[in-house]
Order: sequence, then C-alpha cells, then structure tokens
Amino acid sequence: MKRITFLFIIAFLLLLNIVCTKSVSDKNACSITNKSVSFNIVTEGFKTYIIKRGAHYCTPNPFLFTSKSVLTFTAIFDSSCKYKTVDHHNQKDINKLFGFSDCNTSHKENSARVGWRWSHDSLRLFGYVHNGRDIIFQEITTAPIGRIINCRISCLTNQYKFEVNGKTALLPRHCSGNYLRYKLYPYFGGDEVAPQDIKIYLSELDN
Repeated sequence: MKRITFLFIIAFLLLLNIVCTKSVSDKNACSITNKSVSFNIVTEGFKTYIIKRGAHYCTPNPFLFTSKSVLTFTAIFDSSCKYKTVDHHNQKDINKLFGFSDCNTSHKENSARVGWRWSHDSLRLFGYVHNGRDIIFQEITTAPIGRIINCRISCLTNQYKFEVNGKTALLPRHCSGNYLRYKLYPYFGGDEVAPQDIKIYLSELDN
C-alpha cells in the first residue's frame, strides 16, 4: 500500500512539473508574439530604408520631384542607428534623414534636410542646409530610438523652418518663391561610410 502511495505521489509531482513547464513556455511564447505584433503595428504605414555597411546612400533611393513648399513626415530610427565611427572625430559628422533640393539648383548648392547623428549616447536631430554652397546646421533636439519622430520642413521667404517633435529651428534660405524640387533620402556621412547596416523608417504625410 505504501509503495502504491509513493508511486502515486511521484507521478503527481511529474505531472505538476510538466504543467508548470508548459505554462512558463506558453507565457514566454505569448510575450514574444506580443512584442513582435507591437513592433509591426508601430511601423505599419512606414517605408523601410537601409544604408548598407560600407555605403553612403540608402536603398531604395528614388529620384522623385515635388513642388510642395512644406515637407511633413514621420521617422523611426532602428537600434542599428547607434554606431561608432572609425575616426572618433567623425562621430560629430551629420548624417541626413529626409529633405529636398531648392532654388532650381543641385542639392549641394541649395537644399534643406533634417540631419541626425549618434553622439554622447543620444540620437541628435538637426536642421541642415546647403545655402549657396555654404553648409549651415543647428541642433534641434534629441529623440529616443524606436519611437515615432514628427518632422516638418517649411520654405519661408528667406528662411527654412525646421520642426522636430515640437522643437523649432530657423536657418537661412538662399532664394525665395517656389520651385520644382527633388527629394533627398537617408544618407550616411560625412567622411566615413556606414560601419554597419543602418535601418530607418519613413512615412511622408500630407501637409
């Protein structure tokens, strides 16, 4: 009788262990699934741009025109946007997020873009312009990795107005009036190429 009772207890404990293990496994599976679903929801409606390791330009990098004088968009920076340059001085170089050419010239002569870099353990966002071939920039704000960042670039009479997450910067514009412009997509550099694959999500909005 004692032997039967002992075997029954052992069997019960084994069954309990299997149930508990399954419960923990299912909980982890739900956690992973929910995390994945949440991330997909965040990036829904965004287009993915990847700057490959060893490159400056992103893929895709379409050549598209716009006659709009205001560019409104949202962006999400992937954790791959945390990087370290080979030359530590180049950590201060400003990469480009999105913007357009201006004044009926090439973008290296006149353009306005939101710039970015990873430095001092922060994602830093800038207003960045080519103004008659002069490069002028101003830090606007910092922003968290993996969160939606709201951006707008407006062409005023003789200034560009940059708005990033409610913060504003004004930088000089070399011309006035409206022009047919071409859009400028994510670019790494600076002097150095991307040290790793860098992923950025963009969604252009109606003004």
